[in-house]
Order: sequence, then C-alpha cells, then structure tokens
Amino acid sequence: MQVTYSMKPLLVLFVLFSATVSAQILKPVKWTTTIETLSASEFNLVFIANIDDHWHLYSQTVPENGPLPTVFVFENNSNIKLIGKPAEQKGKTVYEAVFEMKVTYFENKAVFKQKVKRLTNKPFAIVGEIEFMTCDNQQCIQEYEDFEIKL
Repeated sequence: MQVTYSMKPLLVLFVLFSATVSAQILKPVKWTTTIETLSASEFNLVFIANIDDHWHLYSQTVPENGPLPTVFVFENNSNIKLIGKPAEQKGKTVYEAVFEMKVTYFENKAVFKQKVKRLTNKPFAIVGEIEFMTCDNQQCIQEYEDFEIKL
C-alpha cells in the first residue's frame, strides 16, 4: 500500500495513539495497603507491591546516581505521628551494568511498613503518594501511586 500525503497525518495520529495506549496498559507493579494493629494507639501501615514477572522494584536506599528509590510521601496530618521511616524487607542486591553499581531491588513482592501513632479517636484518612521506579531487562518506568488509608 502506498501512503499518500493526505494519509500521513492519519498515520502519525495512529502511531501516537498506539504508543499512548500501550504506555497506559503497562503497569508492572500493583499496590495494596493494609493495617496491622500494634496497640490501641499504634499501627503499621503496610504497603504491598505485587510485581509482575521479569520486573523489579528498587529499594528505598540506592546509591547516588543510581536508579530512583522507592519513596513514601505522606500528606501532613495532625491526627497521626509517623514513627521513624518505612521499614522494608530484605531485597536482592546485585550489580547492574546499566547503572554501573550494586543496587537493591525486589522481585515478585515487596512489603514496606510505616509505624504510626494515632493522636485522636475520631475517624480519619492517611493520604499520600508512593514514588518508585520499576525495570525489566529492556526498560524502566518511573511511576506514582496515590494511597488513602482510613483509620
């Protein structure tokens, strides 16, 4: 089939639309949240990342000039006090040639826990965002995931 000048804009739109649709479908990490009760006023906010096969999610601690770390951003909330930083399970530390350094990441599943102290008895929500990078052997994706946890 010969592409005429009048068909070129249509072809460009089709290519752009196809790229946009495929970019929206690619979501190799799915997040869920739960709450662990530690006492009447202390809880762990549990963030679970289910990671697709052949993909990995980077730790919160990565060397400078390496991949983007996983970061938990909590909106200011006078109803809670964050205790420490989010804890993470032990990951896999390997040398990655693309970054020319050893990095720690998670495969299949990662669990992060943020300890909080409740400062009120009234119901409220903890709101924030998870910023993270996930890669396979061909590409990396920087993503953002909003969360809302009701107490």
